[in-house]
Amino acid sequence: MDVHSKDEQTWSTKLKRIGERSKRDKGTVFNNIGCVIDLDMLKATYHSLEENKASGLDKMTKEKYGTKLEENLKNLLLKIRRGTYKPQPTRLVEIPKEDGSTRPLAISCLEDKIVQKAVNTILSTIYEPIFLPCSYGFRPAQNCHDALKRLMAITHKHPNGAVVEIDIRKYFNSIPLKELNEILRKKITDNRFLHLLNKLITAPTMIDEKLVPNDRGCPQGSIVSPTLANIYLHHVIDEWFESIKITHITGGAELIRYADDMVFVFENLLQAEKFFRVLPKRLQKFGLDMHADKSSLISSGSLAAMRASRKGKRLGTYNFLGFTCYWGLARNQKWWRLKLKSRRDRFTAKLKGLKKYLWENLITSNTNYILKRVARVVQGWINYHGISDNDRRVKGFIYAAKHILFKWFRRRGDRKKMNWQRLNALLKQAGFPERWKTKSMFPNPNDAKA
Repeated sequence: MDVHSKDEQTWSTKLKRIGERSKRDKGTVFNNIGCVIDLDMLKATYHSLEENKASGLDKMTKEKYGTKLEENLKNLLLKIRRGTYKPQPTRLVEIPKEDGSTRPLAISCLEDKIVQKAVNTILSTIYEPIFLPCSYGFRPAQNCHDALKRLMAITHKHPNGAVVEIDIRKYFNSIPLKELNEILRKKITDNRFLHLLNKLITAPTMIDEKLVPNDRGCPQGSIVSPTLANIYLHHVIDEWFESIKITHITGGAELIRYADDMVFVFENLLQAEKFFRVLPKRLQKFGLDMHADKSSLISSGSLAAMRASRKGKRLGTYNFLGFTCYWGLARNQKWWRLKLKSRRDRFTAKLKGLKKYLWENLITSNTNYILKRVARVVQGWINYHGISDNDRRVKGFIYAAKHILFKWFRRRGDRKKMNWQRLNALLKQAGFPERWKTKSMFPNPNDAKA
């Protein structure tokens, strides 16, 4: 499709106007937004979907759907406008977690992904201008490293403070749909659009050849779920916290949230303790449950760390976005600051996953493909974990990955042929990373003053 076509400009112009209205007046209520979805928007959405993604129950691929794209999308649009569109059941995949449990992932059919993404585009356009700066997850121009930098900056501001780490038990699967719809209706009164959205959320899942209806939660794997999860916590946590900071909290306080992973930083320990008692009640009011074993209150700050050190103790640690946050001495050994290192459980789990993959591919003639794939996995891990103070973990990961590969080759029967010199040559040829550029997480002067 020509991106400069007249029709494409029509839907994109409508979308732009919606965004401008939302930004100009945060109290705007939208009552006619479903009209944005037209044939050209569906085409653009189809083309924006990633290739080679897992297919749903109907086994339809993007390539196959595209052979009759115009016909398929016209039929889809007709069903949407008549109100007869009905998502197909999702396919459930269990993704292993570090603690041994699994995370259910709902795999939708391709046509349903098109509708999900179109609906999500409209939702994001409305809500993005009103989301608060404390929210970093699934937002344009924001990422995990930005959230970590902000955490470093704000903890630096409070030398004798506290941190509250919160975990919401099975958040995505626990969002009550009635309460979610009540929140959505504060901004959107287009009943046809909301009905379409609810069809997407409540699509049943095929489990053991039985259809299981979804009457609670936003299924992980759905394109629209991250935005809905942000919308719910924007109301339940973000706006509420901004309000009580003014009315109920003495001293500085700030929230850093990435989806349902969040920490609250306080200038005053007593205020943090008070907040820690109140927060579970706030969550329960909106159908959510704080995971007590994974939530904690920890003293924080350079002065607090120094006092603990003089007593032969150390401040407690907490986890955020895959890292363990702890207080350690700066290089000059004169003052204490927050440091980050990759969580040990996730470090170990990633290596176990790598070993499992290699052992499942023990008998293969295409070793070059395997090596290149492993190199990409290791590079991806380094891209995220290669940050300030984490060099030791990164070096350890590279070293462990190479040893797993070495054992894999020897297990394949290459015991006589394989040695470290030959392995290093093969890894170099496959683009296996040995060096990396550390990403600085140190707060810049503006962050420290913020």
